[in-house]
Amino acid sequence: MEKKNSSLTYSEIYNQDVSFAAINNTLPEIMSTLDKVFEKEYDELIFTGCGTSLYLAQTAAHAWMTYNNTPAKAVCCSELYFFPEVYLKGKRVLVLPITRKSYTTEVRMAIEKARTYPNVTTLSITCDADSKLYNDNYILSPDTAEDSVIMTRSFTSMVYLSVILSMYAAGRHEEIEQMKDYPAHAKRLLASMDNLAKKIVEEHSNLNLFITLGQGIYYGVANECMNKMKEMGLTNSEAYYGMEYRHGPMSLVDENTLILTLAHPDTMKEDAALLSQMKSYGAVTAVLGDGVTECMKDADYHLEMGCSYNAQQNAALIGFIGQFIGYYIAEQKNIDADNPRHLTQAIVLEK
Repeated sequence: MEKKNSSLTYSEIYNQDVSFAAINNTLPEIMSTLDKVFEKEYDELIFTGCGTSLYLAQTAAHAWMTYNNTPAKAVCCSELYFFPEVYLKGKRVLVLPITRKSYTTEVRMAIEKARTYPNVTTLSITCDADSKLYNDNYILSPDTAEDSVIMTRSFTSMVYLSVILSMYAAGRHEEIEQMKDYPAHAKRLLASMDNLAKKIVEEHSNLNLFITLGQGIYYGVANECMNKMKEMGLTNSEAYYGMEYRHGPMSLVDENTLILTLAHPDTMKEDAALLSQMKSYGAVTAVLGDGVTECMKDADYHLEMGCSYNAQQNAALIGFIGQFIGYYIAEQKNIDADNPRHLTQAIVLEK
């Protein structure tokens, strides 16, 4: 398929391995910041963001709870701004704003409000060093200054930072060490998922409903896959916890539906049964994970991750597929995803 449009977005998708490498190269600085932050004890962690960064917060909160005992949740910035007492009153809270650009209005509003509470500390997970201007601390993806409006490598690099944060706080240094080859795996999987996405969209030009399913840490990633298809391809897309999809939404499934499953190793049996059921209703089915070729034989498309990572480690990689599907939907419709309708890099509200 000739790439007439969206060349900037496409090239930045392919720079994600560079972002991971830059994080790996600055791990001592990141760990030093985390040592400082976690000298304190907290009753709860709140990961917060807007849009893509909210889906990232969902992913980050699950990663934290997988490895650590302190409770964590994901809350959108507007909720934290309007109802801070619900989340902050009478507790020692570490608030973690996640943002590509430090000047996003809702992030600033939420953090300014949160910092009026006496026992709140903030740690930004960011691609913008200016986040230090309104946070107590920050950890940075240092080579992710996207020019595109659509968030791609900023999302995955901050997922990667969030997973490292969660592992490091739990003393899981060996799992961080395992990810020293992350850029190489990213480079391989970018090519594989590009080919898969192109094949799906070209072979099924009739598709008009795109569903992404994910459990556990993959739920937030599934939401972001949904978002990329909407933003780039201006198409109907939805995301659900896998098992939730039977509870009403499957009524829409027909031969014009793609069901994309991000297969968690702990949910493979149930994912396989669900995917088979959706295929029997006419859906085109695709699955990504480890062992999916064997466990989900009747899916139309399979992609093995092949990194020898656990689900938390795979989280920043498996979401490439949503970016590529969104890109190829845009190409099919002759839409320029470099200039998405109604969107800008950061939402700045007039006061």
